[in-house]
Amino acid sequence: MNQTQVGLPLVRRAGEPDADELARMLTGLTDLSRYFRFQSAIGTPPRTAVLLRMLCPAGAAFVATRSGTIVGHAMWAWAPGESTAELAAVIAEDEQRRGLGIRMLSTAAADAVASGATRFLFVVSAANDRSIRMIRRRWPDATVERDGTLLTFVTPAHLPDRPKERTDVVDEEVGCLEGGEMAASGELRPVDDVVPAL
Repeated sequence: MNQTQVGLPLVRRAGEPDADELARMLTGLTDLSRYFRFQSAIGTPPRTAVLLRMLCPAGAAFVATRSGTIVGHAMWAWAPGESTAELAAVIAEDEQRRGLGIRMLSTAAADAVASGATRFLFVVSAANDRSIRMIRRRWPDATVERDGTLLTFVTPAHLPDRPKERTDVVDEEVGCLEGGEMAASGELRPVDDVVPAL
């Protein structure tokens, strides 16, 4: 771990003022990481329309920051289907495989459940083995359909690592968001997970 990774990243709600910093993070991703997240070209630097969809979705967006620098992004957005929320996240290269992605997905999932989501949707490249393993491990009841090079997972809405969500668990996760920034305390545990590429 280098000196810039000593403190825990803070997770907070995202908005339009984060566009420049998010663009910087996305520009620093490898081509493979960008492909797994977007499955298409986003431009270098990313197009403004892409950044605005990420920061102001029809749901909610969150960023993780370390010393004011964005190192992760997660979001949920309403998808076709009754009460279905699509979840997505992307993590800076230096922060991947440290648990930040699943922590951010948990934050987005809790917010989606609090907003009425009863199902989650993930769209993942069939080549993204780590994301596929993470979804199968964290949401084992997910069904999957293949469409060319993409896999679409649908699962009942519950937070990862928990079989079902009690109201007080969801309220605790969402309550943390209402106070602004929070330390993402569980994100540096050793796991072999990356986030779904949507």
